[in-house]
Amino acid sequence: MTGDDRLLADLGAAVTEAARVPESFRAAGRAAFAWRSVDAELATITEPAAALMRGSERVWTLRAGDVTIELEATEDALVGQVAPPGPGSIELTTRDGGTGTALTAPVDELGWFALRPLPAGLFRLRLTRSIGSPVVTEWLTL
Repeated sequence: MTGDDRLLADLGAAVTEAARVPESFRAAGRAAFAWRSVDAELATITEPAAALMRGSERVWTLRAGDVTIELEATEDALVGQVAPPGPGSIELTTRDGGTGTALTAPVDELGWFALRPLPAGLFRLRLTRSIGSPVVTEWLTL
């Protein structure tokens, strides 16, 4: 075996060894990732029955500190308004099999937003604006 062959073999072994991450390290990484939004305020539902039914639509009022999110599920979208109004973004995360998928929509100057398509199963929202802490809602379902 030449010096180059030995070097390539040693490098290959090092890369293979580095790819083996112990499960305890993976668990620690997942736990640390869960704390990424610890500074976000949790918005809770303020309506007594969790969701008010109005025809075939559902309406939620969520509050965290001085921020209110009015949310309505229509036939094809979740539409809402944030108060106090101001630009930002809102992210919808689902809990599909533990992997979670997300979609993001802008929040305009008046606080309006629309998220399409409607989520299936559990979902939550994360509001981020240039002022104040992020706001994360509790898990909701349609």
